[in-house]
Amino acid sequence: MSAHSILSHSSDIYGNEILKIALSVACGCILGLEREIRGKSAGFRTLALICFGSTIFTLCSYLLGVEDNRDRIAANVITGVGFLGAGVIFRNNISVSGITTAASIWIAAAIGMFIGIGEYTLSAISLVLALFILYALDFIQFWLDFHFQHRDYRIVLQDRMIMTQVQMEIGIQKLKAINVKLQRSEEQIIMEAQVSGNGDQLTEFNNWLLDQPGVRSFNW
Repeated sequence: MSAHSILSHSSDIYGNEILKIALSVACGCILGLEREIRGKSAGFRTLALICFGSTIFTLCSYLLGVEDNRDRIAANVITGVGFLGAGVIFRNNISVSGITTAASIWIAAAIGMFIGIGEYTLSAISLVLALFILYALDFIQFWLDFHFQHRDYRIVLQDRMIMTQVQMEIGIQKLKAINVKLQRSEEQIIMEAQVSGNGDQLTEFNNWLLDQPGVRSFNW
């Protein structure tokens, strides 16, 4: 690295501390706005404080004047952010929620550290990409979830004839059934299966089940 580039990088790190703090708060607010709109546990103020705090710790790392150990504070920031992220992840039976919010906390801290060392271009690019992932990719995920749904059905049937009709209807609706289990209980047949397909096709299948007198009950 040439002497000119070293001096240029040093000028990016040293000075403009107030500007860096203001930018970190602004970036955190922008990133937290999406989480706030969706009513998540870590929203507007939380991500603003995380981004702001990461910038302050990064500023402290060089204002303390310890040349060889600056990475220690950065490592501790990452560790602290990890604890915060773990606090917003919840497990409910078989589902897990809060992972995207935890990732937002992580990226907010990273952007704050970028601002702290004066990498304004990289912090701006990172913010734009984070917003793209949170907003634009959400629509893609919704589309994928709708077109490739998986439902675990439990259908109580009157006899084997209606069971055959159910299996035929699954084929007519172009759905796929796997892990099919049959159980006879008294005068009824219980059919369990994981059915996958388009959301509209699954709705049509549900409507068909509702109209069949031989289907005593079903849930998914």
